[in-house]
Amino acid sequence: MKYAITSALLAGLILAGCGEKKDAPAAPAGQAAPAGPNLTQTPDVGKVEQVATTAIGSGMSPGAAVNDALKTAIMQVNGTTVDATSANINVLKQVTETLDAEVTDGVDTAKLAATATTTMQGQAFIDQIVTQSKGAVSSFKVVKLTPPANKGGMFQVEIEAKIAKFKAPADSGKIKIVVAPLRSDKASFNIGGRNVPAQEVLSAIRQQIIDSLSQTGRFTVLDRQFEGELQNELNMIESGQTANTDFAKLGQALSADLVWVGVVNELAYNRNARKLQTSDRELVSYAGAWSVSQRMINLATRQILQSTTLRGEPPAIAPTTLGTNFNEAGLLKDMQAEIVKKATDAILLRTFPISIVERDGNNVVLSQGGSAVTENGRYRVYLQGKEIKDPQTGQSLGNMESQCCEVVINRVTPNLSYGTLENVQVKLDGVAAGALQLREAVAAPKHAAAKPAGGDASQEAPAKPQKAAAVAKKAAAPAADAPKKDDW
Repeated sequence: MKYAITSALLAGLILAGCGEKKDAPAAPAGQAAPAGPNLTQTPDVGKVEQVATTAIGSGMSPGAAVNDALKTAIMQVNGTTVDATSANINVLKQVTETLDAEVTDGVDTAKLAATATTTMQGQAFIDQIVTQSKGAVSSFKVVKLTPPANKGGMFQVEIEAKIAKFKAPADSGKIKIVVAPLRSDKASFNIGGRNVPAQEVLSAIRQQIIDSLSQTGRFTVLDRQFEGELQNELNMIESGQTANTDFAKLGQALSADLVWVGVVNELAYNRNARKLQTSDRELVSYAGAWSVSQRMINLATRQILQSTTLRGEPPAIAPTTLGTNFNEAGLLKDMQAEIVKKATDAILLRTFPISIVERDGNNVVLSQGGSAVTENGRYRVYLQGKEIKDPQTGQSLGNMESQCCEVVINRVTPNLSYGTLENVQVKLDGVAAGALQLREAVAAPKHAAAKPAGGDASQEAPAKPQKAAAVAKKAAAPAADAPKKDDW
């Protein structure tokens, strides 16, 4: 199947020299370059490289043969099949037509070829090729022009050229994921008696999931929210309003490998009031729950790789007549955070389980940071064993697992986290990197000692109970103020 090289694609291939970094001086012969951390890292946004190639083209005139050879050279470097019937591919045609106008169509085709060769080897013609290609061709040379053997035959030309090729950022090799806007059949959600617009809640959850997946460092998260703004910038490049080197940014958009979709089935925290028969007082309580159905879909095959329904319940407030005040915005924020945490964990567990990648005694480095783990959190660790396959389908069912230990997270960075192993039950000598994987979070032991004054991170006591647990304890307190039996 053939595809046309559009003017945007040809324009997007910039002069290979643009944007290149100078190589660092080589170490003297026999001397290894000094090792050390790279402290001058800059974001990898891709770059344009020069690729030398040789191509052969043919045509009814010398100019047509050159145009055909140039298109072939671009195709060879950038892997695009040229459709010779498309009007868009002949971006260089006006240059080569100028060449044809400069030579006379005479009977002596050999003389005609010699004249054309002289013209094509001139610096003016080469400069025209480079300029008109808008960076697609950075250097050009005619190696040989062969006239047709018979009248009416085809001219054949061999060229050497350097073609600009955009090298994508290293991150583009990661799994590319799009987080679709969440859906719900509800127009609003009842939070403590206040109706919060559904779009306000769903947009916040989506943005937090995007943030969480980006911080794991495991995915290339693609934007689908600001397409209009992005297209406006690309239109400026295509119209020539920006620097010529910006043409390399055209035609480089990535498509997703996975699409995450979510549907909020339920999200509420309801106020329940009941008037007492013996007085005018009300017995008020609060309770709620949330439920989100999520799917992770392979874009190319439409195959559902994961489909789960996540659920949670915020701490209830027991019935009381004394009046209850709580932070509605804070409660909603906590519910959204719990949804994001469980959704992200489900995605990571299916794609990239958190593993221990480095170990020094019981001090370990984990493969993920950001929001994937919680500082001072405690997690159960399992040692991976033999892979198990379904005897009927041959599909991998995962690995056999044996409980190894627990890890307490001491410090979290955007891409890594650091922790200490405790309650080790297996020999760790010789265990390969990645064979120890994190699973569920566990509560800190009740007998955990308090953190010593001035102690380092590796000696910290396990984390205090989570905020949700504290809220639950506080919520349960009003139960002591509940009316006596005589008040009913």
